[in-house]
Amino acid sequence: MIYFSIVIIAVVVLLIISFVVFFNMAFVRGKIDDYMQREHSDPKLRELQVPMRAGVQWYFKQNKEDVYIKSYDGLRLHAELIRANEPTDKIVILFHGYRSMARNDFCCAMPYYNSLGMDVLLVDQRAHGLSEGKLITFGVKERYDACSWVEYVKSTYGESKKIFLSGMSMGASTVMMASNMVEGVSGIVADCGFTSPKEIIQIVAQKRFKLPKWCVAPVGLLAKVFGGFDYSYSAKEALASASAPVLFIHGLADDFVPYYMTDESYEACSSKKQKILVPEAPHGYSFLFAPDKVKVALEDFILKQ
Repeated sequence: MIYFSIVIIAVVVLLIISFVVFFNMAFVRGKIDDYMQREHSDPKLRELQVPMRAGVQWYFKQNKEDVYIKSYDGLRLHAELIRANEPTDKIVILFHGYRSMARNDFCCAMPYYNSLGMDVLLVDQRAHGLSEGKLITFGVKERYDACSWVEYVKSTYGESKKIFLSGMSMGASTVMMASNMVEGVSGIVADCGFTSPKEIIQIVAQKRFKLPKWCVAPVGLLAKVFGGFDYSYSAKEALASASAPVLFIHGLADDFVPYYMTDESYEACSSKKQKILVPEAPHGYSFLFAPDKVKVALEDFILKQ
């Protein structure tokens, strides 16, 4: 009986340690993945690194202004502003993905937005880059930061400035979750976003660690207790009362965030909406796999608002 009790205690302790480790892996601030420094094994993706790196070089050649604001919970948040060549009434605020950076995730999109005569604001999401924060909350708290950036633009440039939000992956989830909170936004672009932290964490746990859904359930409790957020909050809930038009983009070969999540988000969206699906495009590569198709959609979406 004593040995049995010891085994039970050992198993419980091991599970608790595992949940804490998993929580730290998922939510705690860590090293940014600068994937531009890697060479892809896939020949097609390796070929696409040429225009991607050209976009990053474009970024480094621009005159950038550092911008800082305070979040609703007291964090110092950072972004970089690249102004259009001529005075403009349009600005796009870019929200990057998980453990990434805007200059990489939007390496080809940011010069295109700029070519449309738009100011470009590249945000460091909380717990990334020069922004403060210890925890990444997969869009749940970041949605309030999106609202803060919108208010910054309004207070700085006035109500006449047309504001667009554009997000990639977790950034797309951020802007979708903010879709029923931001006022005066002309449009939202959501590229390969997931529906909720809970759902994407379950998918990653199953694919990468072969864990059943119930094994990661306690992570939600840790998120609530130590992070102060509900990891089951869904973008679909916000989109059900969205006011701004939304352009959804997703690659059909996405093996990280399944494209059905964009289908579900699209169906939930109550505002004017459009959906672009790109065959063969993996996660985050729709712009590169079908540049003409995506550019036409973006131009139509932005210039007609």
